[in-house]
Amino acid sequence: MSTPINSRRTSVEKRPIDPIDPIAISSATSPSASLEWPRNWKAYAALVAGFFMMFNCCSSADQARGMVNAYGAFLGHYDAHLLTKSTDLQLSLIGSTESFLLLSPSIFAGRLLDARRHYYLGFTGFLLLFLGYLLLSFTSHQGLKDQGNYGLVWLTSGLMAGLGMTCFFTYSSHNVIQWFPRKRYIAAGITSTGAGAGGIIYPLAFKFLVAKFGFPTGVRILSAVVAGTALIAFIFGAPCVDVPRRQVGRPLKASTWIDKQALRDRSYTVYVIAVALVYGGFYSVAFHVTEWAEVKGFGTEEDIPGGTGERPGNSGFRTFWFLTIMNGTSIVGRLASAVVATRWDNPIIVHAATCFLACIFAFFFWPFAPNNAAAIAFCAIFGVFGGSMLSLPASGVAYLIPNDRQSHVGQWTGMMWSGVSIFALVGPLIAAALKRKFGMDAIGYWTGATMLVTTILFVWSMYLKRKANEALDDGNETAAEKEGDTTPSTGSTCVGTLV
Repeated sequence: MSTPINSRRTSVEKRPIDPIDPIAISSATSPSASLEWPRNWKAYAALVAGFFMMFNCCSSADQARGMVNAYGAFLGHYDAHLLTKSTDLQLSLIGSTESFLLLSPSIFAGRLLDARRHYYLGFTGFLLLFLGYLLLSFTSHQGLKDQGNYGLVWLTSGLMAGLGMTCFFTYSSHNVIQWFPRKRYIAAGITSTGAGAGGIIYPLAFKFLVAKFGFPTGVRILSAVVAGTALIAFIFGAPCVDVPRRQVGRPLKASTWIDKQALRDRSYTVYVIAVALVYGGFYSVAFHVTEWAEVKGFGTEEDIPGGTGERPGNSGFRTFWFLTIMNGTSIVGRLASAVVATRWDNPIIVHAATCFLACIFAFFFWPFAPNNAAAIAFCAIFGVFGGSMLSLPASGVAYLIPNDRQSHVGQWTGMMWSGVSIFALVGPLIAAALKRKFGMDAIGYWTGATMLVTTILFVWSMYLKRKANEALDDGNETAAEKEGDTTPSTGSTCVGTLV
């Protein structure tokens, strides 16, 4: 039998409030916050906003990321048409810069989110994303062969768009985690599906628009889509006012942006290293999957009219669809991992399991896929694992952070992404160098090796967290005995136990 609303409100009002626990504060100040799903319409508007933020960027993160995931389509066009004289390393640098800038300034974005400066970040992200892709359309004259300017392509698509994405990236997960304190993992998973949707829609739109209108006009139309969806994210991404605001303080002081307690938390530090390896490994596959399919003979690269010319006689499966399949099935991985993480009350164990499975597939299917069907199956299954791996990092931070630092969750998340950014930049470059020296199979071995090490690190992070919780429990019991209180301690300091 369901409890009447008035009864629930009374029980919530009588609940002791921990002044440093935002979930307790939210439950006490807003009766709907104690329910499984909030009743405030702004929470669901923020969920929609978060979806479109991830749709237009993101690392993603993603957690994963629509436009970053779509770079494989851009890369193929640059390589075949606009920038044929550029090396693989140079072309990979554009996508790596986008990924790096998506993540590296997150240390500032996360701290600003704790100070509730959401709208400043939202407007900046909207403006930079729109201008980045609009100006990209003016970098190639008529969009014919070798008319692209590498420096301007890097400046607009890599630098400007990357900085715009970072404004949305941490914002999306931070906001929904605060609006949905009891369903934070599922809410973060739903938001992260925007990256998978963007990873399907943007490459398809890019191919269609460039084929029909040419590169300059096609990218201008695409920039209008970016502007419209980014504007929706800006308008509806209202912050949750129930969570305490932390003023920024002195901007030139390191402690304003870096929480030293996070650096002293060993489980958090190991977790950040593990997430860094995930990004360095997974995107190596995502950036090269269409080229891999062509080299292995699993598909035909689709040529766009106005480039190098049609390729008569070619038919069969297009390599472009391998990336689309991978992005599409990532949606399944994002949602499934969120549900499992909620049921198990531990997103890190889900992270470890998916990384181990991804390791096996990268080691054996990338080098040894025997035919087209096996290659499609690899992309579909690896996409599920990738969606899971890239959508869980923000939830992992929410699980690891102690209750007495809950008002620092944006800061801890931003610090994680900034640390990850370095390997997101160099990981694909290392993979490109290995491919140039040892062949295409080297990318699979590189990704498999990083996923194996990552699995070990995630397990280690969980072990360190458990040891820290046990030490805290022992300290609480000792303190209670000294005060004459024999009531056993409830235990864990991690937010995951409260969901």
